[in-house]
Amino acid sequence: MLATEFQRKAAGKMENTTFEHAKEVVQALLPEDNQRLRQWLFEEERRQNSCAASSAPQSMPDFEREQRWLSERQREYVGQWVALDGDRLLSHGEDLNRVFDEARAQGVNAPFTAFIEDPNQPWMGGW
Repeated sequence: MLATEFQRKAAGKMENTTFEHAKEVVQALLPEDNQRLRQWLFEEERRQNSCAASSAPQSMPDFEREQRWLSERQREYVGQWVALDGDRLLSHGEDLNRVFDEARAQGVNAPFTAFIEDPNQPWMGGW
């Protein structure tokens, strides 16, 4: 597949950017931005795969089962990252990399991840 002009320019700018650096940037994102990035990646993958012979259009996941799981069980995992596949808990813990790797080891390529904030603590925004 030929790279688009945008991809060629981006590749030139990314020469000195490593995967590890990109991972650090992603880990620093707020949970809302992490979710936005996940949705963008899903849409980008779908767009790239649209050249394939798949005839059925894919819809954007609504994460309804994950949101329901969070609303029912999040208090059990305060201060931790959780990785979900639908309403199934794949992994949890304080280290996002470990949680994500454990979820992927179970065969889920793009698990839903969320950090569970303490609802009794005031929210602190910032850069």
